[in-house]
Parts: sequence; structure tokens; C-alpha cells
Amino acid sequence: MRKLVVLISIIIFSCSQKTNEIDSIEIMSYYNNLNDSQTEFKTEPVTYSIIDGNGNVETLQKTPFSKNEYLKFKSTVDRKIIDKISLSKNKGEKFYNEKPKNPIVEISCGPISRIRIKYKNQKEITFNFSDFKTNSKHKDFIELQNLIKNNYAEKKFNKIKNSAELEKKLKDFEKYSMNKDTLELPFPPMPMPNKNPIKFTK
Repeated sequence: MRKLVVLISIIIFSCSQKTNEIDSIEIMSYYNNLNDSQTEFKTEPVTYSIIDGNGNVETLQKTPFSKNEYLKFKSTVDRKIIDKISLSKNKGEKFYNEKPKNPIVEISCGPISRIRIKYKNQKEITFNFSDFKTNSKHKDFIELQNLIKNNYAEKKFNKIKNSAELEKKLKDFEKYSMNKDTLELPFPPMPMPNKNPIKFTK
């Protein structure tokens, strides 16, 4: 009887490992805008979350009507959504990625969501999609975003007191995302400098 219990435990453990192979999921909702000098594009995050394989979430969320202030909180989501995403691991970047028909419209309408999934076997995939459009292939990620938003709205969270590490992860992900966007999204042309500025006479 004891051997049977041990055998069943091993089977259950191995099945759970196969079901959930995700190490982490990063989600950033953001705009790509020109910098102050209008010389290059920069990333302007609205929210950034990193979720581990057990559904533990850490989030930075821009405070409404502020420029650089963020709410910092941790919450949890049902592990079922992580398992659903994990079961789709054979669907790679080509399946999830969307190439906009009109990149200028897509960028200006934004925001964009950038996803990066890291698996325990060192595999990694990343892709983005427009927040203002819905596509059935992104429904699990939209559900995940909504669960995190609902946690905050329903006060099911704890404030993060020391957010230095989380802020560093966001900065690293911003650089990573901008590099990917530069390769994947044909940005609109940069504004041309005005060679003949208007002169006003008295």
C-alpha cells in the first residue's frame, strides 16, 4: 500500500511538471513615442508585470495623469491561466506575432503589449500585439492582464516597499522591447528639421 501511494505521488508530480513548464511571463503595455528632442523613439510603459510559474505577480503601474510615478504591488493569479499558456508552448513567435497593416496608425493608436515567456528548459519566446484590437490567439494573455488589473481594482494586492529590483527588470525589458520593435515594426520616418524657420517681424 505504501509503495502504491509513493507511485501515485510520483505520477502526480511528474504530470504537474509537464503541465507547467513556465519559469516566468513578462507583460509590458506601452507606447513608442519620440523623445523630448524628437531625435529617436523611446518606450513609455503603462504597466509592467512579471509572473512566475505559480501565479505570483509583481507589477509596476503608471499612476494616472503622472509622468514618471508608478504604483508598485504584488498579487497572485490562478495558476490555471499559467497552465493554459504553458500548454500552448508549441505555438511560437510566428503564431502569436502580428504585423500591422499600417505601422504608423498602429504605433499612434497604441498601446502595444510586449510578452516574453521563459520556460524552465531555457526556451524563450517573445511577441507583441496591439492593446486596442482583440485577437482570439491572444485571449489567454489578455485574460492574464485583466486578472492583474482586477486584483488592483478589488484591492487584492500588497504594496511593494523596496521596488529597486523590479524597476531594474522594467528598464531591462524596455531596452529589450525597443530592440525587438526596431527589428519587427517599421517605424514612421523621423521628423525633418526645419531648415527655414519662420521669422517674425515687428
